[in-house]
Amino acid sequence: MSLYSEFMAWVSYAKADYVQAEIAEERAANQLRITESMVLITQWGTKEKGDTVTLAKAHRDINPEVIEAQTVYSECRAYRKLVESVFERCERGAQVLSRELSRRIGLAPKEYKQARYIS
Repeated sequence: MSLYSEFMAWVSYAKADYVQAEIAEERAANQLRITESMVLITQWGTKEKGDTVTLAKAHRDINPEVIEAQTVYSECRAYRKLVESVFERCERGAQVLSRELSRRIGLAPKEYKQARYIS
């Protein structure tokens, strides 16, 4: 049971880290959208009238601020995926431990009955 309790503590820790990673990813995605919009708006007035939306978005996408925001978002997303896999492995391990404990607890009465007749 002490191993199971320790494992559950690690599951709780991994879950908390996973939630924090999700929050950081969402903030980075929001910041990326804001940066893209701000750059697009500031560039829109300075272009010739023949510019298309596609060309304006292409100019936006190569802007250093947008590239930096995309990099931050990608890093947050990668970290979230990493933490998610750690959490899922911890959760599966806890389920295995729980099943093993249940199995052993279920066997215990039978073992006691057998020991009573052998003695």
